[in-house]
Amino acid sequence: MPEGLGLDRPVRAFVALPCPAGLSGSITRKLVEWRELGADVAWVDAASSHLTLRFLGSADPARLARLSARLGDVARSADLVEARPGSTGAFPGWGRPRVLWLAVESGGAIERLAGAVEVLAREAGFDPEGRPFTAHLTLGRVRAPRGMRRAASAVRAWKADGTVEAIPEIVLYKSELGAGGARHTALGRYPIG
Repeated sequence: MPEGLGLDRPVRAFVALPCPAGLSGSITRKLVEWRELGADVAWVDAASSHLTLRFLGSADPARLARLSARLGDVARSADLVEARPGSTGAFPGWGRPRVLWLAVESGGAIERLAGAVEVLAREAGFDPEGRPFTAHLTLGRVRAPRGMRRAASAVRAWKADGTVEAIPEIVLYKSELGAGGARHTALGRYPIG
């Protein structure tokens, strides 16, 4: 069993920044309205909202241990991450959205951190990420067309409340999928700066 993580089999994992508390509160308030739209959207639980730096997929314990051993160094040497809400967006686009999201702006600090984590992930044996990085918080996943246009319009029109907030740590998460959605458990926490 690799040192420090307590894993003996592959787990679904990712590296992320936790959502700042004030922004999480803003999202929570808005989700109350959006849930009333009757759209077939799986809205997030704002309390566990996060900004994914690198999705790792099904990861074996040895690769996760190699990554974890170096994440602390990257976090300590990183610039302070001061984040503020940006505009909303949709993947792959507003015409037929699958994921509705909120951009998070940081003057490039989040993007630099994601780049450093990508290098570590490759060095630990993970395949290169195939998609460009977008600093965002997922708000909801569209499950079916029912109400999709109403939901997309409401999210697109939203301007998030929030001021600049520091994000104090990087987190390595284990993610377990279930009937009630994904449950995330921290495997490691790495203070920034």
